[in-house]
Amino acid sequence: MDDVTDRPRARLDVSTTPDGELLVELAGELDIATLPDVAGPAERLLARPPQPVVLDLGELRFLDSSGVTLLVRIVNHFGQVRTASATAPVRRVIQVLGLADRLGLDAA
Repeated sequence: MDDVTDRPRARLDVSTTPDGELLVELAGELDIATLPDVAGPAERLLARPPQPVVLDLGELRFLDSSGVTLLVRIVNHFGQVRTASATAPVRRVIQVLGLADRLGLDAA
């Protein structure tokens, strides 16, 4: 396989902010076809104890209902979630679904 087809189309990375919050970065296109690309990291994330989470959606280009379901699972598990950045298409989906407050989406 060539280098391009080996890369996941969606990515979920977890680290810690300098303030000790959990930083969850989602990138690519998160939909039903790409959900398997983040399944392992998502399950490891959701196995952690509840703590404040910062969602970085700045590199997430697309989000369908499968991706929204993952975001809702994250917020339901961790409770305190703040979205630090979101691309315009993702922001629109979150706002149309009425999830902006629940996801702590910053005003743009």
